[in-house]
Amino acid sequence: MEKLVHPFLYRSHDLDGLLKDTKKLSTFCSKLETQSMLFPDRYKPNDYKGDGFELFVEALIKLSPIDNRIGICNYQPVDHNEDTGVDGIGIGVDGKVATVQVKYRSNNETLLTANKGNLSNFVTASLIKYNVDPASKVSMLIITTAEGLHYFTEAEMFLNKVRCIGYQDLRNFVDNNLNFWNAFRSLVKESK
Repeated sequence: MEKLVHPFLYRSHDLDGLLKDTKKLSTFCSKLETQSMLFPDRYKPNDYKGDGFELFVEALIKLSPIDNRIGICNYQPVDHNEDTGVDGIGIGVDGKVATVQVKYRSNNETLLTANKGNLSNFVTASLIKYNVDPASKVSMLIITTAEGLHYFTEAEMFLNKVRCIGYQDLRNFVDNNLNFWNAFRSLVKESK
């Protein structure tokens, strides 16, 4: 099994507490929100929530290599010092480079837009820096706690070439899925 490598493993205030008895996405997010406020001068709350969710997404992808709803294997987070809008890369179901953008939103009823969500950088970096095939409809994936992409952003700006897994989709993956949460906890322990 692959190990987790996201720096949140070592930077979080209480990773064990975050995952203890957690079996729903809403519980994970609630604990993440609470922990983000513990030491705001040391770790900016929005950065804390984003990084914690990026670790969750890394685990979700690494624990689901053959699930074509996610469709990514050999996933690795991108170094935070090179923030170009791409949070991770891997190999997609078509055998080509695939990129992932992770967006944490406290309000899971919001819709992401290209401009306010800074999503244009993701597409540009995917195509130019990571050589994602511009004809592919499976190689760019956004995973978010928001509801999903705004229809105009998805259809008109991204021409339906960016997939999105939103809050309800994530709940369908992980809520009361004890196999996932137990595997996530084990993966954290093995990766430290």
